[in-house]
Amino acid sequence: MAEKAEDVVTAATQIFARYGYKRVTMADLAEAAHISRPALYLIFPSKEQVFRAVVARVFASMLGEIRQGVSRFTTAEEKLTFACEIWCVRPFEMILASPDARDLLENSYEFAAEATVKAARDFLSLVAEILDPLVRSQNKVHLSSLRIAQLVASALPGFKGSAENAAQLRALIAGLIAVVLASLDESDAIEKRGKKRTAKNTGSR
Repeated sequence: MAEKAEDVVTAATQIFARYGYKRVTMADLAEAAHISRPALYLIFPSKEQVFRAVVARVFASMLGEIRQGVSRFTTAEEKLTFACEIWCVRPFEMILASPDARDLLENSYEFAAEATVKAARDFLSLVAEILDPLVRSQNKVHLSSLRIAQLVASALPGFKGSAENAAQLRALIAGLIAVVLASLDESDAIEKRGKKRTAKNTGSR
């Protein structure tokens, strides 16, 4: 049963992404999964349950990609840029490419609220983890890393609403990241680390 459910979710992900949520029927989902409607109802009693499973998988995939990807980068700027690219820019580009994708994303709040809220919390935690070393090493900004992460995340929907294309969205995100990191003295921290490495290398000669 679990394997069949995975097959249904895989097929449904493609169907929902192409046609949105409202236009898709259980018959469409059954056909895409190559099973009968009665068999589909045994696995998922309603379209809403299929959709919740799809949303949960999509968010899990995005968050997993962010967790794995940030380890490739050194600076907080690079890590935050990568995280926002996956979390914010990619869905934005999907909406531009397919008008029905907007329907998919909007309905995630209505029919998959629990998965959506959990994913948002997980994204906040990831951003807070990136910011935490900088927050701990400075005493100018008296906010927790989680609070700063909330400020960053809360700005992203507004950016998506005002940007006309992905380039504008990336520029807005880059500006936000620059302001946040400047307030946390990341440039100073990077310079200090560079001086320490230089001094260490000089002393070892």
